[in-house]
Amino acid sequence: METLHGSIIRISAGSFNIAGNIQIEIKEAFTPVEILGAGLVTESNGKPLKSAGMIYLNALANGKAVGLLKPLNVSIPNTYYEPEMKVFKGVETDSGTINWVDPIAPDTTPQIKNWANGATLFRSRCASCHNIFKDGTGPSLKDVEYRGPWLNRNNIHAFMKNPDAYMTTSRYVQNLKGKFGSMMMAYPDLDREGLDAILDYIKNESARPGAMQDEKNYRDSIANPQTSALTDTGFSESISNLTLPAIPPCKDDTIYLPLPKQDQSIFEGDVDSLIKANTTKENEYRKPEDLEGLRNGFTDQNPTSGMYDFEIKTLGWYNIDAYVEGYAGTTNVKLTAQVRVDFDITMHVYLFCPKNKTLSVGYDKEGDTYQFNKINDRIPLFINDRAILYAFGSKGDKMYYGISEFNVRGEQTIIVTIKETTEEKIRETLYSKEIDGIDLGIEKKEQKIIKKDCDGDGIKKDTAAISHK
Repeated sequence: METLHGSIIRISAGSFNIAGNIQIEIKEAFTPVEILGAGLVTESNGKPLKSAGMIYLNALANGKAVGLLKPLNVSIPNTYYEPEMKVFKGVETDSGTINWVDPIAPDTTPQIKNWANGATLFRSRCASCHNIFKDGTGPSLKDVEYRGPWLNRNNIHAFMKNPDAYMTTSRYVQNLKGKFGSMMMAYPDLDREGLDAILDYIKNESARPGAMQDEKNYRDSIANPQTSALTDTGFSESISNLTLPAIPPCKDDTIYLPLPKQDQSIFEGDVDSLIKANTTKENEYRKPEDLEGLRNGFTDQNPTSGMYDFEIKTLGWYNIDAYVEGYAGTTNVKLTAQVRVDFDITMHVYLFCPKNKTLSVGYDKEGDTYQFNKINDRIPLFINDRAILYAFGSKGDKMYYGISEFNVRGEQTIIVTIKETTEEKIRETLYSKEIDGIDLGIEKKEQKIIKKDCDGDGIKKDTAAISHK
């Protein structure tokens, strides 16, 4: 099954302990507003987590809970793979919140092995001269495959194997040598698999959330082809009039979340027709189980490339998370929320960071002052990160809430002014994209694919500007 968020769930025959019709219940919380709206705190025994997506699976037969005889395989989509991420199991606490426990590493897929190999090769072959995000002895490598002749990966392979020979044919490389004063070492011993592993690792790191954008330098190089180190003979002429987005120019540009599908049913035909429909000279001898996924819209025999894959042995909540403490770039900060309200009321106070999808609970220390004491009276956060304090509570039949937006500093007290509302109004404003004019960072739930007609060199033929989100 494929969910509306693009998660993939594989259920083998005989997985459940009851035969017959099984009702599968799935809940997902991938976007910031889904996490905040559901109150899914991203903490493990009080320690803050950053989330890459949450999923809930349950099964019922005639209204009764169903158990598992075989594990289910789940894949969570993401644009960037982080090796720090673990799979956490959700356990409901007495207060009704979810505590994420028992972290395990996701499955090691061929793609993950490739990235790990690329990271090792990058550190041993490239890191002494190159940084992904800033210039060093050599140029930065973020989004390198959007530049000059490198739109065609074969050109990068030729350059890495023999830079001196490639330089004789490329003004781009000649200008790079003029700018940086040296030429990189040749790596004739690396095969295509090794070269691709390095490039795939760079591409994955380039997609890291919040990474510096290379688009401005790229656009400047197009605007000033005669002076830029990114100019290549023949190449600049073909793209000088093209408005280039910071996306791969000749691949489908797909917005993150798909539209609801008209038909969510799985393949119901016989296996023989499935094999016949997907048999080519390359795969005609494959076993039926190897073709799992080639049904009802699946076109990739391994549709989980680039996802977090894991196995579940019990039903319930699961979360792809990493501990924020110790995460590169975090600082343990002192944060206090001061709730301003004219009468005695217990408020629930949450700290929400949309970019990293973290939701932490504040604790009442003295009256209307709430602390976020997670680690030694402090909480690990990213300095200058956008954050939102959200408080709500009830008294009698009335509900109250307050919200404040701020940027994280080393030590600060944030004022949250409380006003009356209704449960319906809170939910309506929460899912309308804004509360009191504060944008919660909600992704738009739609899919739009822009087809780009490219020539053999990976350059878009149509020079019209590409509109995308």
